[in-house]
Amino acid sequence: MIIHVNEAQRRQIEDLHARYIRLIDDGRMDEWPDLFTDYCLYRVTTRDELTVMECRGHGMLADRVRITDDEHHYSHQISGLSIESFDGETAVCRSNYLVIRTTADGDMSVFSAGVYLDKIALDGTTTKFEERIVVADSRHIDTLLVIPL
Repeated sequence: MIIHVNEAQRRQIEDLHARYIRLIDDGRMDEWPDLFTDYCLYRVTTRDELTVMECRGHGMLADRVRITDDEHHYSHQISGLSIESFDGETAVCRSNYLVIRTTADGDMSVFSAGVYLDKIALDGTTTKFEERIVVADSRHIDTLLVIPL
């Protein structure tokens, strides 16, 4: 049975997306895993189904962000949020993303673009990702993927 989200629930989902990109772009990586449930899935893949990275569980996410050390600046943009279904506890969502990378010398380029496919847990007080599948438009990533997309 599909239940439609109300305005307050939609705002919770939008706020989760905003916190996600703000933590990454501000370099607050130690807080990033807290946006996910304990038993979560975070996967970066490509349109042709090449898995680039996969983390299962909060512990793997925390380990992943400990190794980040990148001198570039990233700016994430999210648009086109579509809430495809909601069963009263989990929202299935899709949105577009674009990440711009600025190097230390000021050059800017598109680092990645694609879609987020999410399962988001809403329990009335907290909103967290149960699953975030990042589907990049291209398999070409011209540097090590040291930050979450």
